[in-house]
Amino acid sequence: MNAALDRIAKHGRSYEDPIAAIDWQAAEAERPWLPKGLLLGPDFQSVMPDDQFIALSRAEYTRLCAAGLWLEGLLINRVTESGLLGLETEEARVMLQEIREETGHSLMFLEMIDRAGHDDRPRLAGTHLLTAIAKRLRIETAEFWAMVFIGETVTDTFAMKALKLSKPADDTICPVAEQVLNLHHREEARHIAAARQFLASRVLGMSRHRRWIFARTLYWLLNLFLEATMYPSSDSLQRAGVLDADNLVLRLRRDPWRQEVAAACAAPAVSLLTREGLISMTQLARRGA
Repeated sequence: MNAALDRIAKHGRSYEDPIAAIDWQAAEAERPWLPKGLLLGPDFQSVMPDDQFIALSRAEYTRLCAAGLWLEGLLINRVTESGLLGLETEEARVMLQEIREETGHSLMFLEMIDRAGHDDRPRLAGTHLLTAIAKRLRIETAEFWAMVFIGETVTDTFAMKALKLSKPADDTICPVAEQVLNLHHREEARHIAAARQFLASRVLGMSRHRRWIFARTLYWLLNLFLEATMYPSSDSLQRAGVLDADNLVLRLRRDPWRQEVAAACAAPAVSLLTREGLISMTQLARRGA
C-alpha cells in the first residue's frame, strides 16, 4: 500500500458541491475578478482606466476557467477511457475522487463564464497539438502524469498568486471570484499531491533512453502550455469589451512583468520535473543564457 495515496484518499472522502458552496449573491460588479498586481506591471497599472481593467480581469479570469475546463476534460477522458483496469485499488479510488471534484470544478467554471456576460465561452489558442498528444498518452505512463502535473501546478500557482496579491485593500477582487479561487485551490492541492505520487511510481519504470527522449520534449510542451494559458487572445479581449485588443495582446506578451508571472507559475513544475530527470538541464541552461 502507498501510504501517501492512502492519506490523499482519506482527505478526499468528503465532498462538497462547488455550486452549492459558493455564495453567488456576494458578487460585486464594480470590483475586478483578478488583481492588477498580477495582470499588469507597475508602469502599466496607472495608465489603464478602471472600467477597462475590470473588463480585462474578467477576460483573463474566464480564460483561466476555460483552461480549467480543457485540462479537467482531458483528465476525465483519459482516466475513464482506461476503465481503471490494471490499477491498484488506492490509485483507482484517488483518481475517481479527483474526477468527482474536477466535474464540480468544471460546472463552477462554466457558471463564472456565464456570469462574465461575454458572448461565448473563451477559446484557448494553441491547444490542438497539446490535446492530440495528451489523448495518445495512457494513465499508466509517467509522460501522462508529468503533463497533468504541469497543468495543475501552473494554473494553481497562478490562482495562489491572485489570492495573495488581492489582500491589500487597494487591489481587492470580487468576493465570488475569490471564493472560486479559494475552493479550487483547496482541492487542487490534493490533486497535485496525487499527480506527484502517480508520476514518481511510473518514472521508476522508464528506461534511460525513454527518459532522455521525453526530457527533450517536455520543456517544449511546457512552453506551448504557457503560451496557451498565460497570455490572452485578441478575440477573448474583444468579446469582453476591451478596447484596442490587438495592441494590448502584443503589449502583454512583450511585458517583462507578465513573462515573470508565467515563469513563476511554471517554476514548481520545472523544479520537480528537473529533479526527476524529465526536463533537460541543457534546455534550462540555454534559456538562462
